[in-house]
Amino acid sequence: MSKGKWIAGVTVAAVVLGGGGYAYYASQHNDNATGGKVGNLNVEYKNDKTVKKGGNLNVAYESDVPFKAQFVSELSDDATMAQMGAPSGGSLFNIDNEFNIQKGGPANITFDKNAKTATVTLRDDLKWSDGKPVTAKDYEFEYELVANPAYGSSRWTDSLANIEGLSDYHEGKAKSISGITFPDGEDGKTIKLQFKENKPGFKHSGNGYFLEAASPYHYLKDVEPKKLASDPKTTTKPVVFGAFKPEKVVSGESIYYTPNKYYYGKKPNLKSITYTTVDPSKTVASIKSGKYDIVKEGSPNVYPQIKKLNNVAVTGQQQLYIEMLNFNLGHYDTKKSENVQDRKTPLQDKRVRQAIGYARNVDEVDKKFGNGLESRANTLIPPIFKDYSDTKLKGYPEDIKKANKLLDEAGWKWDKKHEFREKDGKRLNLTYMARQKDSNSEAIAKNYIQQWKKIGANVTLYKGRLTDFNTYLQITTSPESGAWDLTDAAWSLSSDPSQNDLFSKGAQYNTGHFTSPELTKKLNKIDSSSIKNDKERAEAFKDYQKYMNDEAYVIPTTFSTDYTPVNKRVANWSMAYGDNNAWSDLGVTSNTPAKN
Repeated sequence: MSKGKWIAGVTVAAVVLGGGGYAYYASQHNDNATGGKVGNLNVEYKNDKTVKKGGNLNVAYESDVPFKAQFVSELSDDATMAQMGAPSGGSLFNIDNEFNIQKGGPANITFDKNAKTATVTLRDDLKWSDGKPVTAKDYEFEYELVANPAYGSSRWTDSLANIEGLSDYHEGKAKSISGITFPDGEDGKTIKLQFKENKPGFKHSGNGYFLEAASPYHYLKDVEPKKLASDPKTTTKPVVFGAFKPEKVVSGESIYYTPNKYYYGKKPNLKSITYTTVDPSKTVASIKSGKYDIVKEGSPNVYPQIKKLNNVAVTGQQQLYIEMLNFNLGHYDTKKSENVQDRKTPLQDKRVRQAIGYARNVDEVDKKFGNGLESRANTLIPPIFKDYSDTKLKGYPEDIKKANKLLDEAGWKWDKKHEFREKDGKRLNLTYMARQKDSNSEAIAKNYIQQWKKIGANVTLYKGRLTDFNTYLQITTSPESGAWDLTDAAWSLSSDPSQNDLFSKGAQYNTGHFTSPELTKKLNKIDSSSIKNDKERAEAFKDYQKYMNDEAYVIPTTFSTDYTPVNKRVANWSMAYGDNNAWSDLGVTSNTPAKN
């Protein structure tokens, strides 16, 4: 599973990074899957009717912004695309319900701890949709896409530097990657990775220390690197190895899939899949009329209406998700590939950051707008990681008295009118880049601005309005991230909860650009080769969470439950995380969808 992803679009669309390969476990099915419930929602939808051969499945992703078609995961920052690209395949490795890598997928991986190596073995019958075999070079090429700056990928992380020679290749000191070799040649099916250290997260998908996808070198090798991300070969005319291949791509709107005749696995039940985006204002009506069989990433504000419909079953799952308040503290040095915390802002004082956190009334907001699907986050590790999430931390509940005390201690005094705070003749002015997510976004942003006014902070919206996701992404991921001070950020996290690839000194997705020797030490400890067992790793996670809670580089905001309405003609739908044979198992039991 990918290391993490930004939240985009309407609710929880995202940017993908780290481990590589699209994250789409929530729509797959296999024998490792388990049912059960999350809250009042079933994880799976049981349909006992006979599955028809053929039929078209209509799937929608709720979003108010166009998606950017990109089938090479290392070149995409858009979780909308991660979801919409899912039928074409993505991850090379199967997982179980606890995100442990399992045998039997497109590839297997084995580790030699003494030699500090991993051997990736591709299936003999794994082929691209043009009939060409998936080769060792295709897997190695994925590392080139990430590590060679010419391709423009934003996935380079400190974690990948654990592979011998990859840093030298990234920095232009070497023309090849010494730590990646081909025991049976580039056209073979075996790849050996040489690590500098063994890591405790190796067994988990999404650990970020090795990639989990492949790209067709034979098809892409002649495209100029700087043009690859916009070339039709990666956007509208890709080759893939999943159960379905993109037949027609209308970038920003839809993808039409047909079965991939070279797929190694079970022949799909469906004749085709039409995957499109749906505007949130039309979601309920579209589901009610049967226009869509499945709608992904529905916003919480329409959930009460959807759960009353009798033509759909609503399934649910705990999200690998954390929403947070992000502070802009520096910039990203592209020459050194590291974050520098040097921005002149009152937010460099952690007491100011803490005060901003305590001033928010997140519990009240979640109760009013979350419809039972959201709760205030107390830490940066979601509760789905029950062994690692520190449930004892309180996080930042509303406490205006405490916020005011912190600003007093930081030297920010009320002006004569007791309207705003000042220090050294300057008012406490902050610019808030609030994202346009759904119909409640403006009300929530105005609410927080009023809350901050209670403690004397003069907070204004970036350019006087809410910021759409595409603009937000462009601003926050640029090395010089602009004249904003605080923003809504969110990650749909990896199936390994290490946040090294999110908040390390070299992480490009550390968009607040904060760093410290202590933070580096604590992040490294979580992934240290000295960790002997899960108990020790859990202790390191909890130590990290306490540190981040105190430093308030980011303020945890919300945990969420994902829900998906499924038309009652759909069969074999599951949101269990241990599912791997996704789209070939999905089917329909009727030629026409159920209508409300």
